[in-house]
Amino acid sequence: MALFCFFNLQDPPVVKHTSIRVLLAIVAHQDLELDQLDVKTAFLHGELEEEIYMTQLDGFQEPEKEDYVCRLKKSLYGLKHSPRQWYKKFDSYMLEIGYLRSPYDSCVYYNKVKDESFIYLVLYVDDMLLGVVNKSDIQKLKGLLSAKFDMKDLGTAKKILGMEIYRDRSQRKLFLSQKGYIEKILSRFGMAFAKPIDTPSASNAHLSVEFAPKSSEEKEYMSYVPYVSAVGSLMYAMVCTRLDLAHTVSVVSRFMEEPRKEHWQAVKRIFRYLRGTSDVSLSYGGDS
Repeated sequence: MALFCFFNLQDPPVVKHTSIRVLLAIVAHQDLELDQLDVKTAFLHGELEEEIYMTQLDGFQEPEKEDYVCRLKKSLYGLKHSPRQWYKKFDSYMLEIGYLRSPYDSCVYYNKVKDESFIYLVLYVDDMLLGVVNKSDIQKLKGLLSAKFDMKDLGTAKKILGMEIYRDRSQRKLFLSQKGYIEKILSRFGMAFAKPIDTPSASNAHLSVEFAPKSSEEKEYMSYVPYVSAVGSLMYAMVCTRLDLAHTVSVVSRFMEEPRKEHWQAVKRIFRYLRGTSDVSLSYGGDS
């Protein structure tokens, strides 16, 4: 007889990139302090709600009970429940210490401080950004978090999700860049030394699925082309900071199932555009 066990494995919420950009815009406009924290071994904090068992680890078996299994009390890395249970643990604690959860994004928390300004916290799995007027309020929140979890204080925020953060506080300006990420994907897809170009697509470009059937030579050529991963990499840049890619990337993404040489040439043109504009960044605050 086969035994099956089904769990309600709801994925934990993930912060929206829009929420990160909104926080950074507020930080720039109000000249807030912006710090970053990391939770060490975050997934080990989650409390399990279901009965889950594991075999004993090699070298740690109970003598004469080698066939026994262990019931897990807390989540472990590699367990499908772990991300969800970690989020529940963190969310419960934030509400317990008086913070409010945003109704628009479950990974954004905020609270009023003594001077009637707000302190903001954005969570991405085990990484978080804190924004507030006074450094003392950040230190207080860091103390509360460190009392509950094993935290690593990363100081002033410099990078989040592959996006570099630069500030000119005298002008109340903040810049969000993906130069490092762009250089990485250019290298990955063999475009690091490609000739730069001024636009992501030609003015007369017209891509279609109605090209003539593939020749055997084209089929063999395209079998070696990493079309899906290349377009996926471009999508990430588009979603984070490179909104100027939105139209062109949406076009090339239509041909994921059966791309042709013409489609691949269009993708490479986008990389050539990025080659010449890798230092373009989003700018917040100031007069923008």
